[in-house]
Amino acid sequence: MKYTRKDYESFLSTELETQMREYVRLVETKAIVLKERGDVFVGRFIKLQENGMVIFKVRVNDNMPRKNTFWTASYFINEMGSYKNWGELSWAELRKQYQRECSEALCAWLSKSDDSNFCLVGIKNISVEFAQMLGKEKPIIAFGPSDPPLEYLMNLIAIVRDTNCTVTKQILDFEQSENNIWDPTKVESKENLNALLAQKLQVNNCVEIQGPPGTGKTFRMAELSAELLRQRKSVLVTALTNQALIELVKKKDLKDFLEVQRISKTSLTVDERKEVPKLQPNAKNLCNAAPGYLSLATFYLSSAWAKDATDIPFDYVIMDEASQALYPMIAASMKLGRKVIWIGDQNQLPPIVITGEDVINRYDWGAIVKGFNTLCVNFSYPSFMLKDTFRLTGRGAACTGIFYNNDLNSVSEVQVVSSAIKCMNKNGGPTFWGMDLEPGNKIPDVAIHSIIDLVVKILAEDPETKVAVLSKFRATVRQLQKQFILQSKKNEIPENLKIETVDRVQGLTVNYCIFFIPNASLKYSLEKELFNVATSRAQYCTVIVADKSLLGKDMEDVVRKYLLKSQDDKFVEFNNVKTISSGNISVNVLDKIDLSKFEKKRKEIVEGKENIYIIDTNVFVHCPNIIGKIGHKYKIVVPAKVLEELDKLKLKESIDKKALSDAARNINIAFTKHFSKMEDADVSLLPVGFDKKNPDCQILSVALKYKGENPIVLTSDNILQTRANGLGITTISLSDFLKQLR
Repeated sequence: MKYTRKDYESFLSTELETQMREYVRLVETKAIVLKERGDVFVGRFIKLQENGMVIFKVRVNDNMPRKNTFWTASYFINEMGSYKNWGELSWAELRKQYQRECSEALCAWLSKSDDSNFCLVGIKNISVEFAQMLGKEKPIIAFGPSDPPLEYLMNLIAIVRDTNCTVTKQILDFEQSENNIWDPTKVESKENLNALLAQKLQVNNCVEIQGPPGTGKTFRMAELSAELLRQRKSVLVTALTNQALIELVKKKDLKDFLEVQRISKTSLTVDERKEVPKLQPNAKNLCNAAPGYLSLATFYLSSAWAKDATDIPFDYVIMDEASQALYPMIAASMKLGRKVIWIGDQNQLPPIVITGEDVINRYDWGAIVKGFNTLCVNFSYPSFMLKDTFRLTGRGAACTGIFYNNDLNSVSEVQVVSSAIKCMNKNGGPTFWGMDLEPGNKIPDVAIHSIIDLVVKILAEDPETKVAVLSKFRATVRQLQKQFILQSKKNEIPENLKIETVDRVQGLTVNYCIFFIPNASLKYSLEKELFNVATSRAQYCTVIVADKSLLGKDMEDVVRKYLLKSQDDKFVEFNNVKTISSGNISVNVLDKIDLSKFEKKRKEIVEGKENIYIIDTNVFVHCPNIIGKIGHKYKIVVPAKVLEELDKLKLKESIDKKALSDAARNINIAFTKHFSKMEDADVSLLPVGFDKKNPDCQILSVALKYKGENPIVLTSDNILQTRANGLGITTISLSDFLKQLR
C-alpha cells in the first residue's frame, strides 16, 4: 500500500504540532512587536449597531486588520488597556495576567472616520456577553491571533488509527496506481447530470466530479440535493468553509425546502440567519440525519461526526470543496454516507498546511495533502468533468483551459467587453500589465497606487460592477486595503469590491479582477493552482500586474503558456515560420539551433534531473565570475552562509578586496536578473552527529534540500567535498570545473 496508518498519523501529528508550535511562537512574542507587525491591533469602542456589528476606531498609522479576518478580542484591565504600558510582556502573558474578558471576532469592513488620523473598523461574531460589556464600559480593546483549528486534525488522527473500520480501509489502504491517468467523462451544461449520477450510483457507492472555474458546480449541487430530498433521502453537504454552505443554500432549487424548515446548519451565526432567514440552526452541532432533510456542516464538525459514528448516518454525503480536503477527510466521508459524491477541482487550491514543503517532500506526504487528486488518479470510481463555463468569455476560457487540457468551453452570455479602459481586452480574459518592481518588496508604492487608480476607473464606469483585487501575500493585501481607504474618495471599501488573498476567494465570481504579483517570493504567486484560482474569477477581464521581466522567471509550463496567451502570444511563435525582413532582403526563420548541443559534456551533469549548482565561499574568492561561467542553463544557488562569510572576509588584510567586490557585484546582478537565488540553511536535514553551527554543514544543508534532483556542490574545500560525497551529493572542485571549459 502507498501509506501505512502510521504514515497518516505521522503527517497529521506533525501538522498538529507545527500549528501548535507556530501559535505558541506567535503568542509568546512581545505584544508590542506583534502590534508593530500587524498581528495585533488596538481599537477604541464607538458603538454597537442594531444588527450586531460593533464599531471601533483605529489609528491609520497602525497596521489595520485585513477585511474578513478572524481575531481574538481581549479586554485588558487597569493600565494595560493602553498598549504603551505593555512593555516586555508577551501576548500570552498579557492575556493570562490582565485579560478580563475575551471573544471571537471577525473584521467585516474598514471605513474612513471624520478624524483623518483614524479609520473605523466593523467587527462581528462578538459574543453577547462581550457586547454587553462594551456597551457598558466603552473600553479600548486589543485584537490578537485567533486560536488554530486543532480539533479537525485530532478527529482525523482518531479516524486513521481505527484499523477496524471497513469503509475507510478501501480509501486509506490503497495501492498506488501505476499510470496515474485520470480521464473523466466530459459533461456539457445542457446534459442532465442528475440522471448520469443516478445511473452510476445504482452500481457504485462513490462518484467524483471536477468543477473547473465557473462551471456551475454549486448550482448542480443544489439541483442534486433537491432531487434527493424529494426522494426522502437524508443528505449531508460538507465543505471546508461556512461561506460555501451558505452559497449553496441560497440557490433557488432549495427554496421550497427552506420554507418548510427541512435544511439545518451547524454553528449558524446571527449574520447567516439574517442572510438566509429560514435556515434552521443545528443548536448543539450534533449529527442530525433524517429522511427528507438536508444537513450542512463544515469539515471541522463533520470530521467529529465521522470519528464518533458507529453506523453510517446519512443516505448521501456530498463533499463540496473536496480539493481542499486532506486525504483522511476524504476517507472520513465514507463513514458518514452510504453513497458519497466528491465535488472539487484538483487544479485549484489544495488544503493550507503549515508543515514546510521540504518536510512534506522528504516524507512523501504530498498525496496526503492533495487528497482529491490522490483519489482521482488512484481509484476507478465513475468520474465527470463539467466542461462548460458560464463565467468566462471565449478568450478567458481558452486561457484558463490551458489548465484543463484545453477542454474548457465558454457558454457565457458575455463575449465582448464594452469597457473603455485601455488595459481591458475587448474579448475579455486576461491582460498583462508589466511594471518596474523592486525585487523583494511586497508593498511597492507605485504598483499599489496604480492598482487603486485602476479600481477607481472601473468603479467610475459602473459603480455597481463587482471587482476583486487579489494577491498571494497578507502584507500586500493589508496595504492595498489601507491605501484604498486613504487614497480613494470612498469612505469605506464598498461591498462590490473585494481586496483579499487568493486563498480566501475560491468560488468567488466578479466582473473584473486584478491579480497583483509583487517581485518577491515569486514561486508562491506562480504556483499553478493558486495562479489558476487568481486568474479565473472574472466574468469580463483579469489584469495581471507584475514585473516586466516576469516571463523570464522560473515557473511551471502551464503558467508560462497562460501568460503568453494573455499577451496573445505576441512575443513567441510556436511551430510557425517567422520572417525577418530589412529593405529588399528577407529571411525565413525555420528553427533555432540549440548551441548547448555543441558544448563539451560536463561530468557532474545528470540527464533527466534538474542540475543545481551550490557554490561555496572559496569559489567566489578565486573566481568572482563563476556564475557567468556556469551559465544560465543550470539553476545556481548561493547559500546565505556564503554571503555572510564573504562579508566577513572584507575585514582580512590578506584578502583580494577587488575579487570580493567583483564577486559581490556579480552575485547581485545574478539575483536581480534571476540567474541565481539565495537559500537559507535548513540544519534539520543534517544527519545526527553533524555540527549544525559549522558553516560547511550549513552550506551542505542547502544542497540536501535538492536531494531529489542533482545538487552539485562546487567547492575546493576537501572536507566539505568528503562530507557531501558521504551523503551521496555530487561535488566538483573549481579547478576541475574550469578544466572542462577549456
